[in-house]
Amino acid sequence: KQHHSVRCMTVVHDRVWCGYRNRIHVVHPRAMKIEKSFDAHPRKDSQVRQLAWHGDGIWVSIKLDSTLRLFHAHTHQHLQDIDIEPYVSKMLGTGKLGFSFVRITALMVSCNRLWIGTGNGVIISVPLTERNNPGGVVRVYGDDSGDKVTAGTIVPYCSMAHAQLSFHGHRNAVQFFTAVPGHADLSTSSGGEMAGDKSTDSSTQEGIKSMLVMSGGEGYIDFRMGDEDGEADEAVNPTVKLQSFLTKAERSHLIVWQVMVSED
Repeated sequence: KQHHSVRCMTVVHDRVWCGYRNRIHVVHPRAMKIEKSFDAHPRKDSQVRQLAWHGDGIWVSIKLDSTLRLFHAHTHQHLQDIDIEPYVSKMLGTGKLGFSFVRITALMVSCNRLWIGTGNGVIISVPLTERNNPGGVVRVYGDDSGDKVTAGTIVPYCSMAHAQLSFHGHRNAVQFFTAVPGHADLSTSSGGEMAGDKSTDSSTQEGIKSMLVMSGGEGYIDFRMGDEDGEADEAVNPTVKLQSFLTKAERSHLIVWQVMVSED
């Protein structure tokens, strides 16, 4: 009798979190039972779209929404909201976005950063920050189904004040992110061309590794120039209009960033 599907799933420690309509269900995979269910958003008609886990926190995106919500992995407490719409509008201006609103279509944690892709093709990278417990207390969490005790790790809070927006994006929605180990080449700039963070680390010391972060989506656009590249291609060779889905600006693209991260 179910009329909806599970929209997303992710492993969180030894549990599985599932996004179903506006609910998050925490599933014990061995016992095959739901241990906890709670609303992802106060608006009842909302729908969970993506989940991204790191440490003791899970970032949740909502369909057709520009706000991300952070929940605690053990207590399931709602910890933080960040709205990326004001940041995108400030960095690019409303003219670059036209009449379309900002919605989150892709989400991933990699290189100690939260990577956010939008329906406008914009890609944002936000460093994760740890807020220390008062007095340096190390929290531990018990398991209701047994005697297992888990020590607390970091909670991945975000600050948009240190966010970076990539000038390189997609002409349509960002469809996905993925990350793979890269070849360490310290002569290459880390992080590519991004705007918004003035404190990029140019360290070339030992003990760091390279990661390649990739986004996938339709088309490519440099937000500093707009759609001029795509229009120029059509003007030079009008025959490309016969198969517009194959034009350079409209093909599916992978955008790759090399990010240098500490190994410890």
